[in-house]
Amino acid sequence: MNPQEFLAQLCDAQKLTVAGAKRAELASEQTGTPIERTLLEFGLIDEDTLFLALARYLNLPFVSDADIDPTLMRSLSLSADFLRRAEVVPVEETEDGILLATSNPRAQEIVQSIGYHLQSPVKMALAAPAMIKAALAQAGQEPVQVGDVASDEDVERLNALANDGPVIKLVNDIIGEAAMAGASDIHIEAEENAARVRFRIDGVLQSRRAIPQAQRAAVASRLKIMANLNISEKRRPQDGRAQVSMRGRSIDIRLSTLPTQHGESIVMRLLDRSKVALDWHALGYEADRIAQIEQVVNRPNGIFLVAGPTGSGKTTTLYTALAGLDAESLKIVTVEDPIEYALSGINQVQVEPQIDMDFARALRAILRQDPDVIMVGEIRDKETAEIAVRAALVGRLVLSTIHTNDAVSAVTRLIDLGIPAYLLADTLRGVLSQRLVRTNCPECGGAGCDVCAGSGKAGRTVVSEFFEPGRETTAAISAGKTPGELHVAARREGFKPMREEAEALSTEGRLDRLELVRVFGFGAD
Repeated sequence: MNPQEFLAQLCDAQKLTVAGAKRAELASEQTGTPIERTLLEFGLIDEDTLFLALARYLNLPFVSDADIDPTLMRSLSLSADFLRRAEVVPVEETEDGILLATSNPRAQEIVQSIGYHLQSPVKMALAAPAMIKAALAQAGQEPVQVGDVASDEDVERLNALANDGPVIKLVNDIIGEAAMAGASDIHIEAEENAARVRFRIDGVLQSRRAIPQAQRAAVASRLKIMANLNISEKRRPQDGRAQVSMRGRSIDIRLSTLPTQHGESIVMRLLDRSKVALDWHALGYEADRIAQIEQVVNRPNGIFLVAGPTGSGKTTTLYTALAGLDAESLKIVTVEDPIEYALSGINQVQVEPQIDMDFARALRAILRQDPDVIMVGEIRDKETAEIAVRAALVGRLVLSTIHTNDAVSAVTRLIDLGIPAYLLADTLRGVLSQRLVRTNCPECGGAGCDVCAGSGKAGRTVVSEFFEPGRETTAAISAGKTPGELHVAARREGFKPMREEAEALSTEGRLDRLELVRVFGFGAD
């Protein structure tokens, strides 16, 4: 359904004010709550009026309490607990099949799975939430409270549910839809009566569908099976990996589970190797910046760092730098967690914490392999930082990422980790700090059109700053100058903060001011 279109119909029918519609739409977008739930929570429209209008909008039958046959639930041998979680009530059985009423307009999958279970055609109808609850209350059966520890019988049931045809299809549909939309992550978040599915597209989370309560455990179990995790463990976080094929494309999945107050939250990072473009221009870098980066990564020794928050494209930048090196004449070794993309001619090592194969231990082993270039996935502790600096001192080029807000702050971070300032001054060759920003659609300039599906945005580009220590900043680093003094020295040597590049893109009309606020925290004025 299209929330804007539905709200417009309510306004046209004078069931809702324009101000109320705008308020509900904004709240729904910001919280990811379905629009009909938002309207009810804000008290902008009564249940019966809302769901009758929604049924007409979706061309579905509308059911009132007078239409329900209270004996049908028992005759079909459907558990009241199952139906309560699914928010579904059987209404009537005819020669054409069974009519099922729900207050969730996105419950097509669960309705189909009930039909699969009953081996009967089913049709979906809409009803107000209060009517669904009242009908289910007649069943007189309280929900079963599931404990933290699963029994053998529970595990067998979860396995059976996870391997059920409709559940497999639902999981594949979610992953396939995310891959086609270009999502980097899938979030499946447990709520009180369902699970919300959101995709992270171009760095922003977007709500896509809801998984009914009755299918939530089955979907979680299916994903755990795919990632070789323990399906009976719900009290502790788990991490795993899986690989799926979608329309001829191989997609690697990193899966993480987290217990929350309403159940498990599951996040999947999608790594679609077919979509990786290891090309500076394709990533959005200008010629001057490319020249700066290539000059540093073609040096025989030293440290080159890429700084930025999670999801800013740091690893892709390092891969692009490695892809431009001569792997035929150089020994290039990486240590990563995880290995995101396979690079031809390069030796890639996977971190394995469970067998004590961390970054530092892998890095020590790599130094005995006579490498010319080493890429470390991330410098996050003192030991890794010390080994990286030592490798640079003895003639290796070391590339890595670091979590700092800007390029110059990488110096302070490494010193805080215990690297002597004079050694850092001798080995640091350059720091690239970057962010990914959503660009305005070239067709509509950000106003929203058919080309950009009304979003006003068309992909992302990179905004960056490059700190290359010169004579003055090298002396400042060695002398242990403050971050403020380092910034002043860097500016005298030609360093331009990322903010200036972002402001220039905004002036050109390539990104709007709200995007500056979202990514950088400035630019609203």
